[in-house]
Formats: sequence, structure tokens, C-alpha cells
Amino acid sequence: MKKIKEIIFVNDVVNGIPLSLESSYGLFSKDKLDLGTKVMLENLIIPESGVVADVGCGYGPIGIYLALKNPNLKVYMLDVDKKAVYYSRKNVSRYGLENRVHVIQSDIFENIPSEIKFNAIYSNPPLKAGKAFIERLASTSYDRVTEGGLIQLVVYKGEENVINLFSQKFKNVEVYKRIKGYSIIIVRKD
Repeated sequence: MKKIKEIIFVNDVVNGIPLSLESSYGLFSKDKLDLGTKVMLENLIIPESGVVADVGCGYGPIGIYLALKNPNLKVYMLDVDKKAVYYSRKNVSRYGLENRVHVIQSDIFENIPSEIKFNAIYSNPPLKAGKAFIERLASTSYDRVTEGGLIQLVVYKGEENVINLFSQKFKNVEVYKRIKGYSIIIVRKD
């Protein structure tokens, strides 16, 4: 007997932008937009133009939302997980965004040429990656974000740890908002 693959769609509307994203078993929050991502999307600080990155993109809600919200952005969606990259690419294609959204399998910035700099970097860090992910993101982001650029993260736990790690290289690190148990942290490169 052949097993039938169930297609899962995550449907939501954030700030008037409808999202309908294909997902799958084995991906984080496979059947609904998780509260942390939704809180972040509702409170994004988005540059008027430039290049941005969604680090740990999963099936793509943050990167695709950014591309739909601001057509002046070039978006890089990065994830180490092959399945996440597959579904992100499918979702980018569903929205016809291939000309300015690039999905790359990468452990943080490992597979991104060093000359590519970002006006903003966004992440809902994967809990399963733990503190090591935050440490690597904090230590590699300084050279990847432009002067005047920002990093925006949403965390459920470990707010103080995230602030301490990013403060080692950045002078301007703050809690932007606390909503429903989540902290939105903004890191600015001045």
C-alpha cells in the first residue's frame, strides 16, 4: 500500500498580508504560524530598501512576509535544514518572488559570500539549536550587517543571555517589546 503524502498549509493574515505557506512534518510549527513568529512579524522594523536576511527561515514565513511587505527588498532566506530549504523554495515560487528572494542552505552565514552585507537580519532562533546558535549568530553578525543596520530577534527564554552575547560586539542592544512572554530584541550597528 502506497502512503499518501499529506499536504499541510499554514494560513494566517499578519498586518493585512495573507500568508499561505506549504509545510511538512518535521518542520517547526508545521501547521500554524507560531506565536513567536507572529509577534515578531507584527512588530518588524523594516528598511525602506536594501538587502535583508532571515536566518533559520524554516518554511519561510518571515522572509516571505518581508518580501511581500516591501517590494524594494532583496531577501536571503537561510536554513541549515534541507527540508526547510525545500519548502521555503516552494513557498517563494508560490508567491512568484524568485527574482528577489534567495533561499540558501547555510549554517547561519557559512554559505553566503563575505561581500554580501545586510541592512537587516531577522531571526526567530530555533530552540533545538540552543545557545550555540545564538552564540554563532552574535559572533558572525557584526561583519554581515551594514553600518546603521539592525538585527531583530524574538526569543521566548534567555533574553538576558541574548543581550549579553550581542553586547560583546554591538553597543546598541535593547529589548524593543515584550509581548505574550516573548521578547523582541533589537541590535543596532552604529
